[in-house]
Amino acid sequence: MKVKKPKLSKQKTYSITQFRKDYPNEKACLEKLFQVKYAKLGGCPRCGVVKAEFRRILTRPCYQCVECGYQLHPMAGTVFAKTRTPLILWFYAIFLYTVTRNGVAAKELQRQLKITYKTAHRMSHQIRKLMLSNSSDKLTGLVILDETFIGGLEKNKHKHKRKKIVGHSGKVGVFGMLDDKGHIVAIVLDGEPSGEVLKPIIRNNVHKDSIIISDGFGGYSGLKKEFKDHQIVNHEKEIYVNESGYTTNPLEAHWSLLKRMIKGTHIHVSRKHLPKYIAENIFRYENRVRPEEMFELILQRFVA
Repeated sequence: MKVKKPKLSKQKTYSITQFRKDYPNEKACLEKLFQVKYAKLGGCPRCGVVKAEFRRILTRPCYQCVECGYQLHPMAGTVFAKTRTPLILWFYAIFLYTVTRNGVAAKELQRQLKITYKTAHRMSHQIRKLMLSNSSDKLTGLVILDETFIGGLEKNKHKHKRKKIVGHSGKVGVFGMLDDKGHIVAIVLDGEPSGEVLKPIIRNNVHKDSIIISDGFGGYSGLKKEFKDHQIVNHEKEIYVNESGYTTNPLEAHWSLLKRMIKGTHIHVSRKHLPKYIAENIFRYENRVRPEEMFELILQRFVA
């Protein structure tokens, strides 16, 4: 199955030079935040002037209507209102998340921004939360199903920390679905994958008119009766593209990117926070050819 790649934007990269030109100081960052938050503001909420002019108050981070004095606070109601960290540092952290391929560790933010690890850790998780998809649309067309396992082997742990594990050596199971438009849904499982666990997830996230593509895992048996078709790629027989030309490789490639990010950048991720790291990787995958638009999208979610 070939995944449709998003169209390339005119600006293929968003360089540090361009970022510094766009946001040289706190004033420029606050102005951008004002534009994003009040882009759909029809006029002044108090006096009703349609094209009301709002001017920056120099002593405070807010803007005031020149007609009636009504004030708008761009940082109010956002995470920025509860932090002492300058906006320019928040913007730079967001920039780093949009231009990297393998994520940004909290220690890296600490070094680059010269802030405490506690602050860097909080900023990291706030940005990842905004990468979580809030779409309720079901996947359609050609939909690949696959499961993977993330974590270290029990045999590599200290003896007193090892557990008696049956299955995949204590790793955390993750189930994913990828359609031919490049949209991904991934869910962290509570236990081992099985038909009883996976089928309700598939029904809730995949449209019935879709063609399902999976490997030969027994938990997927019976899906052909519920969906338009079910194409199986038998990996046990070392078949990776079946006779009809279908493959699960695109989703397996995504799992490879996810594991590379966790192992290479973060070393270890707890099960509690794993969904946020998965969401970060999905967000980057779905918006991979538009780094400058990724930056804009995250800012919009900050003020939503």
